[in-house]
Amino acid sequence: MAVVYLEYRGDHVELPLGETVVGRDIGCSLRFNDRAVSRRHLRFVRKADVVFVEDLGSANGTAVNGERVTASTLVHDGDEIAIGGRIMVLRVQVAPVPEPITLSLGDVSDESESAPRRPATTSVSPIASHQRCPRCGAAVSATDDACATCEYAWGDFRPMTPTLTGANPLSRRRHEREPVELHLVYVSSELEIEATTRDLSISGVFVCSKILDPIGTPCLLTILIDGGPPLSLRGVVRRVVSNGSDEPEGLGIEFLDVSASDQTWLRNQLGHVDSTEPFETSTR
Repeated sequence: MAVVYLEYRGDHVELPLGETVVGRDIGCSLRFNDRAVSRRHLRFVRKADVVFVEDLGSANGTAVNGERVTASTLVHDGDEIAIGGRIMVLRVQVAPVPEPITLSLGDVSDESESAPRRPATTSVSPIASHQRCPRCGAAVSATDDACATCEYAWGDFRPMTPTLTGANPLSRRRHEREPVELHLVYVSSELEIEATTRDLSISGVFVCSKILDPIGTPCLLTILIDGGPPLSLRGVVRRVVSNGSDEPEGLGIEFLDVSASDQTWLRNQLGHVDSTEPFETSTR
């Protein structure tokens, strides 16, 4: 089966089988931060190696190779699809058919059959614990309900005591942040807000918001990528900057369990593509 993808400004987004909706809405598989693009602008329908494009009643319409789309239209390799001021190029790459592998089985001697087999061994690496108290930074167990050092109680990793907005030993950054403004949606068990970032690193981000969660709050960040599907990253609040501080209000978030592809995207945003610095992420 061929590999089908959309090319946009040097980036590539693969089109899976079935429907792929493109627009400005956060629920779209491919989205653009462009007011000329409708919330649900068009959809691609892929059946095996055949792709159709259909306008979803958008305000500014869809064009294929300069021709406005008025019905479901078959598109081919190299066709240009324009929505608003954005142009995507469809690419169809036929995968080579793998040659069959021929196995040659030699004679098995009686000696080899009678030779004792070494039992298989399994090596299990110990699981490292990286749990830390949100107040004092002391090591704690995943089953602890409170810190044995400072008696700070969190209960399911949500603090039961007032939020500390002062110095936090865990707020020390493992990587320098750079000023990057991105649109995102922050979601926790208590909040769901649309916000922007002030700065970004490969291990965390600062989210500008007047509505704050306590330190230690698990959260989900959905970064709205222009010309690509939204990027979802799990995180935890490590720093809270409230009203009255010299800094802008917001939340310092540490990323958790970042995949290899997400690491690459973060490095691209920061211009660290050629960096050999090892990527660190929490395993909580």
